[in-house]
Amino acid sequence: MTTSVMIVFAIAVLMLVGFISGKLSYPAVAIGVIVALELTGILSTKEAWAGFSSSTAILFASMFVLSAGLAKTSLLPKLAKVIVPEGSSERRAVIGCGILTILLTVFSNTSSTMATMMPVCYNVAQKAGISPKRLLKPCVDLSSIWAAVLPVGIGLTAYSVSNEMVASLGGEPTFTVLTFMSARLPVVFLITLFVFFLGYKFAPANFDNVDLNAFSGAAGKEAKKAALTPAQETLTYVIFVAAIVAMIASSYVDFIEASTAAAVAALLMVFTGILNEKEAMKAINLKVIGIYAGTIALASGISASGANEVISEFMNNMLGGMTNPYLIAFILLLGSCIATQFMNNSSTLNVFRILGAVVAVACGFDARAAMIAVEMGATCSVLMPTASATQAMVFGQGFTLKEYLKSGLPILVLYVILYMIYVPTVFPAV
Repeated sequence: MTTSVMIVFAIAVLMLVGFISGKLSYPAVAIGVIVALELTGILSTKEAWAGFSSSTAILFASMFVLSAGLAKTSLLPKLAKVIVPEGSSERRAVIGCGILTILLTVFSNTSSTMATMMPVCYNVAQKAGISPKRLLKPCVDLSSIWAAVLPVGIGLTAYSVSNEMVASLGGEPTFTVLTFMSARLPVVFLITLFVFFLGYKFAPANFDNVDLNAFSGAAGKEAKKAALTPAQETLTYVIFVAAIVAMIASSYVDFIEASTAAAVAALLMVFTGILNEKEAMKAINLKVIGIYAGTIALASGISASGANEVISEFMNNMLGGMTNPYLIAFILLLGSCIATQFMNNSSTLNVFRILGAVVAVACGFDARAAMIAVEMGATCSVLMPTASATQAMVFGQGFTLKEYLKSGLPILVLYVILYMIYVPTVFPAV
């Protein structure tokens, strides 16, 4: 293990300690990670601070502005009444927000989905008289596990990449366009039912550190004084819907980035007078963006230092003497599940997908069980705020790390159990 790898692991541990303690500002801890990675030479200045100028950070900032404009309209309170009619239960609020989250995720991406859903969750929570945390964590977890489930967009490429990888190693390519969907969909569906009827209760019900006015229609005296005219309210809807449609289209047609579409829409909110400059700048949650930038820097540091290769080598050594395909698939699933809590999904897939293919071909069994395990594990980014940009964004809404672990762990455990019951039966390795 090189010095760089040890440094990155040490920084990751210190970051976790900072989050767990609850005594330090989360954004300050995240910025500390960036500074440490730069000072130790793991990342260059440009690489260390790249999270602040990334397309995801731009998307977050733009969506905060769009949400502020939407909060000045009557739409969110009306939508909250539809999702949570008078006398509705807390479960009704979770199911309503959850279904909307799934629909947006299937046709868009997790970042766009959660940036859109955050103001909805706040307003529904206000209407239902519950903590926004009770809705935000179930929604971000559902968005994570539903990402690329259907064979559209990115989900359409997984089978082709897997076949090419197996064939290049001398194995028999057995993946079809429906392989990953048929493996993941039943598991994800059952997890969704669990979240709707029991899992949401693991999310915190308290209001600690929650800014109740962050995304609500009652966002302050200034917003009330500057009420929108009917024409401005209609224009707000047009701009917001056009932005969402453009972001969804960007997943299928390479004509504009989702972040660019959101940024243009945010500027239109200001240029048309829906928001003034002060309102737009105040809407951007730098705390969330700071946490995101820190987690992205850590993921980049893991890759730049070669720590991902150390993880891959460790897994390879662990699997080297094994011949039981079910045990191999279980370890690959658990390994990728754990790794994706600290690395982005793509990095985890890149590290573990080739590992799964190599082991499967070497042992002479069908690669589907092993590589499906990697695919499912890499998308189960529900446990830590470092697991994905959207988890970091939600974590910044007042959660503690203890609350996050308590909310995400039941889903991760059930995910692993359902995989082991279902996938090896449908896709037997031997």
